[in-house]
Amino acid sequence: MSQLFNQGGIVMIPLLIGSILTVAVILERLYRLSGMQRGGQAFRTRLRDLLRDGKLAEAREWLRGQKGPVAEVGLAAAEHWDRSPEVLEAALAVAARRSLPPLERYLPVLETAVTAAPLVGLLGTITGMMGVFRVVAQRLAHDPGADTGHITAGIGEALVATAFGIVIAVVAILFFNGFRSFIDGLLDEAELLAAELVVLRA
Repeated sequence: MSQLFNQGGIVMIPLLIGSILTVAVILERLYRLSGMQRGGQAFRTRLRDLLRDGKLAEAREWLRGQKGPVAEVGLAAAEHWDRSPEVLEAALAVAARRSLPPLERYLPVLETAVTAAPLVGLLGTITGMMGVFRVVAQRLAHDPGADTGHITAGIGEALVATAFGIVIAVVAILFFNGFRSFIDGLLDEAELLAAELVVLRA
């Protein structure tokens, strides 16, 4: 591994830092998002029953230990259920918007890695190949009959940086898309819950 790192040149340092940040964000997001309330029919039914029966304190107690936009919308409904339908609808909308930033936290790091890592890797490859050709040109200048067969090995080493950058980008985009899809699903579920509660309260 250290040999590959040395072959990639100086750009392997930012690539290594980028890979560490990417893995850290992936692990953090997996941990945080896995604890989110996903909702579903059973969740909506229980919440509707509690609100319809006026068991607002029980509903609040049940929801306070849960995280995510679905739980926050449900908690907002339990806290404003005895208000007017207009106030309830506004409270649900605020709760949904407030829950979005924590869901998307650190995702720009993955999005940046998708774009930047291959470019940094390509830069390392280009500078590496420039170095190889410079050495070959110097040798040919001193000895026109010098053996330049080692240029293939030099180019191969220079490609290490690009390969490493592409690997980082592939991992980052796979998890970014997965997180984005999961977040969209949570927001859709929260929106469905809010719509059902507004209709129920009307």
